[in-house]
Amino acid sequence: MSGLPPGEQVIKDTGMFPVTWTKGTFSNVNGKLILTNKRLIFTAGRFQDIISAVRSAHKDRAEIPLNTIVSVDKGFMATINIMAGGQKYTFKGMRDAGGWVQAINSSRMMSGTVSYGAAPPQQNFAPPPPPPASGNKFCSNCGAPVAAGNAFCGKCGARVQ
Repeated sequence: MSGLPPGEQVIKDTGMFPVTWTKGTFSNVNGKLILTNKRLIFTAGRFQDIISAVRSAHKDRAEIPLNTIVSVDKGFMATINIMAGGQKYTFKGMRDAGGWVQAINSSRMMSGTVSYGAAPPQQNFAPPPPPPASGNKFCSNCGAPVAAGNAFCGKCGARVQ
């Protein structure tokens, strides 16, 4: 398809029905939303075709690369919410909002920007304190040996029980 960089293809678009990008409390912009295999594109205006929406440089335009999207969810009624690059995007008046959420998440998975089931990051924990030997006292907080008669650990200062 002309207008898109090589290797990029349209997966879903809003067609001739405009959606509303809610940029703030008193700032709403009507336009077209297009999902490609690499990004989500919003361009202001009404009744645009895909080519002019992708190629045009409109004043209110958002390009959200799929690899920056952290979460996508269906909001109330015909709304989708997207968190990407530390910013929240809200699009209202979506026909098939649930289908859009599914298509965006599928595109993210297909592009390799989301991995489910990945191992959690390793955390370094201190080894547990050694078990107390018979006749010797050890600090229950850090495991250091405590001299008989001491009420506090000489290493960490914890009260010895």
